[in-house]
Amino acid sequence: MEAWGPNWKTYITLEMLRWDDLIRRDSGVRLVPRLVQSAVALFDFILTGTVFRYAIASWKYALFFLFPYCCLLLIAFCSVGLSYLVVRLVPATSWVGQLPLGIVLAFAIFIGSVLWIGPKRRINHILDDAIFSHQFLYGRRSEIDKRLDDFAALIANTARAAEVDEILIVGHSLGAALSVAAVARALKLDPLLATHGPKLCILTVGATIPKFSLHPMGNQIREAAQLVAGTTAIDWVEYQARDDAISFYRFDPVTLKRIGRDHSDGRPKIRRVQIHSMIDPVRFRRHRFDFMQMHYQFLMGNDRRSVYDYCMITCGPLAFNVATSPSGAVGLFEANGSVMTARGC
Repeated sequence: MEAWGPNWKTYITLEMLRWDDLIRRDSGVRLVPRLVQSAVALFDFILTGTVFRYAIASWKYALFFLFPYCCLLLIAFCSVGLSYLVVRLVPATSWVGQLPLGIVLAFAIFIGSVLWIGPKRRINHILDDAIFSHQFLYGRRSEIDKRLDDFAALIANTARAAEVDEILIVGHSLGAALSVAAVARALKLDPLLATHGPKLCILTVGATIPKFSLHPMGNQIREAAQLVAGTTAIDWVEYQARDDAISFYRFDPVTLKRIGRDHSDGRPKIRRVQIHSMIDPVRFRRHRFDFMQMHYQFLMGNDRRSVYDYCMITCGPLAFNVATSPSGAVGLFEANGSVMTARGC
């Protein structure tokens, strides 16, 4: 892949660390197993206190986690109410005849409603996310472990052999935790990984690393984040936005503590940005409450020049540490896209 401007040109090799096949398989699970497994996940996250830690770390993320369960509860109440109204219209000699009919009808309405509404309102998607997280935390996703080992080997081999300026690993949402875990495994394969090859950089956006780290069983992710953060030769930057409800805003994924507004140059470097400064005001107003759209904006092109620019960071002519500096690349380009300075090229 190539990107260019009037006085610069870059060549980019894009390698997808894919695990979408596993997610597609999860999305094909039938309704009853999904409901049972998601209920098990919910009870575990409540009993271990993880949901309450979410609420302390990010009340928005806690609401996101509970959203599908609240939807299911609402559907259940509506199903019972509608069933009651229907049964009252059916002649019956006593409640003995009405009760079984009401129960069957309520279940039928509930199942039908969930099958219809679930995919439309992302209920299934978020339930699958909770199920995956629960199973991964308890070591019940051996295929993910195998995939992470494959990713680690690929990262290590690429770092040793690639003739490039930089290697950038991007992790978004749940994938941010997996990308950090993969880099940590690569470091265990080769402790000198970040010192004898191209500059190794990590970009995490819309990250939900604490969703694992705040659980008592999240040792793997906690240790991985600490290892990567402690490897100073690796440049790790995380962008967080208040407009993104499906993440942990102003929360350090390594120390697992709230951060001040001026926190920027720790490990990782945390940059706070505003999504409404990246996109057209009309489009922002249109999608402001489309939480998934806001969440994925981190991986989309900007409408306006902004401190955070995904395409500039991944494909532009500036070095990673320059493009992800507190001021970004905004002041380093002319109106026509020419680089104003050779710094970082």
